[in-house]
Amino acid sequence: MAVLVRQYQQRALRVAALILPDPMQAEDAVQAAFIRAWTYRKTFRPDSAFWPWFRQLVVHEALRLARREGREIPAESGPVEEAGGDPDSDPSHHLDSQETIQRLAQALERLSPIQRAIIVLRYYEGLSEEEIARALGCAVGTLKRHLHEARQRLRRWLSDRA
Repeated sequence: MAVLVRQYQQRALRVAALILPDPMQAEDAVQAAFIRAWTYRKTFRPDSAFWPWFRQLVVHEALRLARREGREIPAESGPVEEAGGDPDSDPSHHLDSQETIQRLAQALERLSPIQRAIIVLRYYEGLSEEEIARALGCAVGTLKRHLHEARQRLRRWLSDRA
């Protein structure tokens, strides 16, 4: 197990820290995931890759901690508006400054933990919608709704502050 901790701890911490803005909670989530991995090691199939299985444990622990700590941020009321089609209004074209990266981090913190987890798994880990839905134990349609709402909120929050 020590080899697995050395091999995956930093990667797991990065994923947990993107879901839980508090670094101590991220460390707690990773530690709890390693404990669960040890406890449930017999359910792990040796013919499959360890990281996807362990990443799922990390995400579930991070979401469990977020719920326990009451970090769920209520969704905004009302429909999510579509962002304009003007390329200059798209914040992704301006990700070259430290100020923009800081604004993106602040906007991510405003998302609910489940939306943050989906954004992290989709864009940081590069998972497909089907893989994310399987990892989170939800339907693909539910995942797509959360992903759409999260992207629209991020786009709106970033363009409002620009």
